[in-house]
Amino acid sequence: MIRSWGLITLGASSQPWFGDVTTASVALPDSFGKITLTVGSTTRYQAGDRVLVAPQTATQDVLKVDSIASPTILNCQSEGNAKTHTHPTNTQLMLDIACSLVVIQMPSVTGNTATNSVWLGSDNTVGLNGSGSAFYQLFINQDSAGNVMPSSYVYGQSSDFNTLRTSDGWMFPSIAGVKISISAIVI
Repeated sequence: MIRSWGLITLGASSQPWFGDVTTASVALPDSFGKITLTVGSTTRYQAGDRVLVAPQTATQDVLKVDSIASPTILNCQSEGNAKTHTHPTNTQLMLDIACSLVVIQMPSVTGNTATNSVWLGSDNTVGLNGSGSAFYQLFINQDSAGNVMPSSYVYGQSSDFNTLRTSDGWMFPSIAGVKISISAIVI
């Protein structure tokens, strides 16, 4: 199945390929073990999804989406009933599901120019000019006539035994406001 995260406008710092943020603080589980995640839109999520809260930090939590309660509320449970933490509003979220291929495209849309780029990396240390974990620079192509054309990067594994996870990548834009489109083939 193909899952799309849609057209994303990037901020000015590193963020996950399949990232989001909370729009309200995250409390400890209720008496039934339910943890509520409030996001801008639940349309990117499905029941059964694995979500990392505050990824690559000391307070990272791994949650499973049990149900979608409303257009902005996800009902979750701690994976394996592990201890969880409270988190403030704007805490980073990261989708973490198995996939065989990730496609990242930098389309020709307002805000993207031939001088803008996005650095792709393997963790939150990815930075400008190829610093940190950066392994690829994605940019808009421009031909000799000045026509701007979209550019894309396909990230995949050559073996059925070495699956990827949607949490395998991070990105860092050359400037805030760059737009990308990202999707994955989920297995």
